[in-house]
Amino acid sequence: MLPPKIKFINVTKSYDSASKSDVILQDLNFEIYAEEFICILGPSGSGKTTILGLVAGFIKPSGGNVLFNSKNITRPDSSRTLVFQDYALFPWLNILDNVAFGLTTKNHKNNHAREKALEYLNMVELSAYKDHSVSQLSGGMKQRVAIARALAVDPEVLLLDEPFGALDLQSRESMQTELIRLMTKAKKTVLFVTHSVDEALKLADRILVIGGKPGKLLCDTTIAVARPRDLNSNQLISIRNKILDKLSQSDLFMGLNI
Repeated sequence: MLPPKIKFINVTKSYDSASKSDVILQDLNFEIYAEEFICILGPSGSGKTTILGLVAGFIKPSGGNVLFNSKNITRPDSSRTLVFQDYALFPWLNILDNVAFGLTTKNHKNNHAREKALEYLNMVELSAYKDHSVSQLSGGMKQRVAIARALAVDPEVLLLDEPFGALDLQSRESMQTELIRLMTKAKKTVLFVTHSVDEALKLADRILVIGGKPGKLLCDTTIAVARPRDLNSNQLISIRNKILDKLSQSDLFMGLNI
């Protein structure tokens, strides 16, 4: 068996101030393998976004080790690309140039960058909008552009921080289906942060449930159910109840969509 793509070993993260030390995560241990779709599920404030920051290399652990391809993560790298909930698109650039932006920073020639960016706009089915401004797109379309920009630099790992949280229900369900299609085609390792149990059940190969103060791993659950998934199936109802039971053992429901 191949070694894990990402590995957390006794990871703790805290922030110190003059008066106290605020521990966000404590003693996290888990492994993620290549091409797995992992949902990190938990209530607001449980440390889910901190986990993405550690994998991205934006922050460093206070204790323990975060490994990528068996090496300690020491800095940000385009092999691990983060997509935010608010899209983070550049309003002064058109859609094509937004997608090409990451390529131009990697010293691709401008024409080559735009050609490659167009390939990824085709992948997310937005090539017809390549000359449009950001303001002309819906929320779901903006998120597809953000995903295309992330994929264009060919990362090994795609990190998504509640990317559909600002969308209406119909757009959110459409983007969930779209993301599964894209990830099946692109064959990337995905870490997807959510506080929606149903979203995790629809998307994940495995669900890592984070909860508590400080955040700890409450359970690691494999979802061996073919997609598309019926949330009313006995198997998914059973998994859902197991997750909720873990969370109900302490006051962890605040900020969780159940």
